[in-house]
Amino acid sequence: MANIQRSTVNVAALLLLLLLARPLAADDLQVDKRTVAPGDTLTITVTLADSFATLDTIQLPLQNLVLDGSPSVSSEFSWTNGVASRRKVFQFVAHPRGPGAALVGPLVLRAEGQVETLAPVSIQVLPDRTAGSNDPVRILHELLATGRDPIFVVAEAGKNSVFAGEQVVVTWTIYNASNVQHHGISEMPKLADFWTEELDIRGEAPQQIVLGGMVMQRLVIRRVAVFPLRIGTLTVEPLTIGAQIMKRIDVGNPFGLFEGSVVDITRRSSPLVIEARPIPPGPPISSVGDLSLICGTPLQKNGGPVSIAAELRGTGNLRAAPPPTFAQGVAGSMQMEEVGVSVTRRAQAVMARRWRYLMFPATAGMFVIPPLRTTILTPAGERRELQCEQRALVVEAVDATIAPAQPSTPASGNRIQEARRIAPLVGIVAAILLTIAILWPRFANASRVRREVRVLLRDTPEEVRIAVDGWLSAHGVDHTLLLRETSERGDAYRALRSLTDAAERERLVADPADLRARIRDLVTSE
Repeated sequence: MANIQRSTVNVAALLLLLLLARPLAADDLQVDKRTVAPGDTLTITVTLADSFATLDTIQLPLQNLVLDGSPSVSSEFSWTNGVASRRKVFQFVAHPRGPGAALVGPLVLRAEGQVETLAPVSIQVLPDRTAGSNDPVRILHELLATGRDPIFVVAEAGKNSVFAGEQVVVTWTIYNASNVQHHGISEMPKLADFWTEELDIRGEAPQQIVLGGMVMQRLVIRRVAVFPLRIGTLTVEPLTIGAQIMKRIDVGNPFGLFEGSVVDITRRSSPLVIEARPIPPGPPISSVGDLSLICGTPLQKNGGPVSIAAELRGTGNLRAAPPPTFAQGVAGSMQMEEVGVSVTRRAQAVMARRWRYLMFPATAGMFVIPPLRTTILTPAGERRELQCEQRALVVEAVDATIAPAQPSTPASGNRIQEARRIAPLVGIVAAILLTIAILWPRFANASRVRREVRVLLRDTPEEVRIAVDGWLSAHGVDHTLLLRETSERGDAYRALRSLTDAAERERLVADPADLRARIRDLVTSE
């Protein structure tokens, strides 16, 4: 009787070992959390087995969620007790659109005539009480009260009410008291109602401050000078940052400082509202802002035209400003030349627009240059006339024929007829040349891609991996960093490496066509 019991125990143990040794083969849809705080990310894992593991892509239905890039893909192949099994795991990262209910799935799978539906997973997105506020203290208290990491971004505007065309400096600042491994701007705001000038922030250094009783680091990540293009209530949309934060696994363990997991989070600034007021009624103005008019010394060289330079400089948007005008006409002909616009982008956008006036005196002797004038609107709403004083100098008379002549028309009717006859031919030749100019780069690029794919496609997966890594190094790309790069090129390289690594470990036979397609994806994503 004891022998029978012992045999039964041994058989049960053997069956348990066989079950444990067999890899998981069930299709599955899982999420790492059912409740998501605003700004946090969600990891969605889809496991495909056997025939469904042959799928290269899947379309994941989402409600109130947005995917962050392409999924990471891993494949497994095993042979246990004469039974082959294959598994492929897709891992997506998503963030919520807004508070409320969210849903992942249902996911319908189709492969080799089989259909399977994975049940949906419901998620609850918590409301964001910091939305609509750019007060750092209030945002910090709300994050701590809801158990979220103390990192956020704040938008600030120098003014909230301006005239249309007046400059407003908008600054986005990160406040951080977490163990951040990496952060960056993931979504820029669209400023469709503004003319924008990016300001230089390379000199901005992180600052240690005390906010709400907590030591935090403050860093300016973007500063822009915006000029309203229309009147009314205008919105500066939110700026979104993505960050990777190291979270300790065991907070109570003093050695837990060196152990943790990296999580991805998203933070978004609240929108800003700027009221753009109309220009007060009155005479026309050239621009709005703190501006000054600077005029050079008039000169005449070698009996040529008299030249004088004028510059309008300040914090206004001068790209469309009209040139200053003389108070009265000059004794002779005149020509005005546009010199250009320059912008100094520091704490503010300081523009300078320059013109050069060429005057051709009709007679020799004392030549009077009238005052140059322009009218601006100050930020205080006051019209101000800027003026360069009247100048005079002794000049020589300038022959009007040296002034730029107007283009003359051909006098001969034969020439006109000849031009009309060759015009269609010229148009045809121009169209052919334009078509070649458009299509030739595409043909050249396609030929280059085919040539590089042929060079990189080798006999074995190991040779392919070595050739691709060497090709990346020749192009100045570190393949170890590319494995973690969140870009189209990084996705293509990870897909290729997953196939070559699996083939090197004899988990599957690499199809040359599949290898060629993934190499082409990497080359074209360059």
